[in-house]
Amino acid sequence: MADPFPLYLPAEARRLFQSESLLRRFAQAAHFSGNSRLLELHASLGGLALCRALNCTMTIVEPDLKVSETLKERARLAGIGDKVTWLNQPVSTVSFADGSFDGIFSFGRIIGPPGALARRFRPWLDEKGRLALTWIMAVGRSPAQVALESWEDRLGQPIVSPRDTLLTVEPEGYEPELVESLGDPELDEFYKDVEAALLRHPQDSEGVKAVRAEIAVHRAQQGRAGATYGVIVARRKEPGEKPPLSRDGG
Repeated sequence: MADPFPLYLPAEARRLFQSESLLRRFAQAAHFSGNSRLLELHASLGGLALCRALNCTMTIVEPDLKVSETLKERARLAGIGDKVTWLNQPVSTVSFADGSFDGIFSFGRIIGPPGALARRFRPWLDEKGRLALTWIMAVGRSPAQVALESWEDRLGQPIVSPRDTLLTVEPEGYEPELVESLGDPELDEFYKDVEAALLRHPQDSEGVKAVRAEIAVHRAQQGRAGATYGVIVARRKEPGEKPPLSRDGG
């Protein structure tokens, strides 16, 4: 039985996929500007940094009130408090008008299967809008079967390669653009950070137990990840749209 989404991670743990280079490439590929309207699903410092760099408007959906209040103060101190609209509710409960956003993203939080989310969010994206989502991907020439089966049981569907993960959104009306996944050293460091954060949470909670089991499966592979966290980026594609003559970022 799969865990309900989003998958639990302690809020204090380091957030994945927050590097300046990744956020810059995401913004450049989408040609975001000060006029762009962005939607972040689960608040992050990276999202606030992107909003500040572009000086654009952003809507943030964050169900954890404590996280929301902390980052709301960060936004105020960064001078973008008036640029951000906060919705303190689960992602599964939000709805927006068609074409509301130029970009929708969730870097570092697994909120649901990419294909299903891509289908749900597509109407909210304006023409050529970008979608970025985090998911678990199979890596290596011969991924450890125990790792794949563990994640399949938790997520409720098979885990596939980064390329195949990216392609899952294509049938939902998207042009696949970018996929990145964590290497073994990065994943090891992430799990060390997560373990430290878990010590401040009730050890008998289902969320903590699930994360500890996830880490144990990874450690059993002796540092060779059979599955890892990754992020995909895709552009909304219109029906009948012809392929671009060159890869110019859309």
